Formats: sequence, C-alpha cells, structure tokens
Amino acid sequence: MLATIYHEGRSIDIHVEYNARAKRIRLKVGRSSRRIVLVLPRSVSVKRGLAFAQSKADWAVRQLALLPEKQVFQDGLSFSFLGRESVIHHSPSAKRGVWFDENVLWVSGQSEHLARRVRDFIKKEFSAYALQKARKTAEQIQVHVQRVTVRDTTSRWGSCSRTGHLSFSWRLALAPLFVADYVIAHEVAHLRQMNHSAAFWQVVEELAPDYQRAEKWLKKNAAYLYSFAAKETD
Repeated sequence: MLATIYHEGRSIDIHVEYNARAKRIRLKVGRSSRRIVLVLPRSVSVKRGLAFAQSKADWAVRQLALLPEKQVFQDGLSFSFLGRESVIHHSPSAKRGVWFDENVLWVSGQSEHLARRVRDFIKKEFSAYALQKARKTAEQIQVHVQRVTVRDTTSRWGSCSRTGHLSFSWRLALAPLFVADYVIAHEVAHLRQMNHSAAFWQVVEELAPDYQRAEKWLKKNAAYLYSFAAKETD
C-alpha cells in the first residue's frame, strides 16, 4: 500500500509492505521504484510503522537526494553496454530494427518505441552473452548449465536452480564486464555448492579471482544500474 510522510512541508510517498521474515521495522530505498519502502513485521501495525517512518523523514529525504538522475533510453544517450562505450542514434526511416555500427547503437522506427526497442535489444544480447559465458565458466568446474533467462529483477542480480537454470538481471549488461562476469560465475558456482559456505566462496574465487572488487562495485553502483528506464514513468 502507498502512504505519505512529511518533511518540512514536503510530502514523501512511501510504499508499505509486510514481510513475514522481518524482525524489526526498517526503511529502504526501492531499487526500481525509486521510492522509500517501509518494511513491517507481521506483528506491527501500519500506524506504528508510519510513526517510525515519520521519525526518519530526514533520512528519507537524504536517501532520495542521493539517487542518480533517471536515465531514459533515448537519442543521444551514452552508456556502457557489455564493456563497450555506446551512444544511441535514432534513424526513424531505417528498416533494420536495432543494430550496432562500431560504438553507435542505431534504432529505427518511431520515437515512441525507441526506448523499449533498446531495452529489448540489450536483454536479447545479454541473454546470448550470459549463456555463452556461463557454459564456458561451467566447464572449468565440470558442471552443466541447462539454460539462461534474463529478467528485470529487483531483489537479486542472479539466481540458480538445482536443474541448472540460471537467471540474471538485464541491467548487468550496463555494468563493467568484470562485474557481469562475476555474477555469472557466482551463479555457476552454486551448481557446485548450493549455499554460501566457505567452500562455495573458494569456487567463486577460482572462477572470478577479482570477485571482491566486483561486489564492491555492485554495492556502490546499484542505484545507477536501476536508474535506467525504458520510459519516463518506469
């Protein structure tokens, strides 16, 4: 549900959600919603939770101010795609869909479809890259990757099933390549160790020796990756 708190006469919309595993009231910034989220244990009333949120209004304002400006895929936007510095150019009369020419990402068709076409292109290309990279990485530890799915996840960068199905956030395509490769290696390592034990991290280090640098980058730049949108209202 949506609710409102106030700070110096300014209203701040927040999303209120219950979490059965939560042990205390907490506030966080929603990755994709770019909104303050109030997380409540089942035993806590919304009224009590909102009182807590109101007491943290200063914190909420500071966190929202730290969010990077939203990046909408549009003509002239520069961004990194699978380690390649790229710029979008709109070519409405072309009949080729979306394609790369050196570092230019050309997009044909009507302007109102440009952002969605760019996002779909990124997802398709990253899916192919992630599948190839995951299978190559899996060979190093003699495990098998069944298939790869690319989605717009909000709680995790990747996941792995015991059947060898890996899933990744398409936004990893916008991170440095060593970061995307680390997340792929992380999920492949789960095919050997379905946990986060010391043994698991030994496998991760074998596959991605620079994994700690990649984790630090993700923690620092998560909001940047989630600032990309297919349209202004995303």
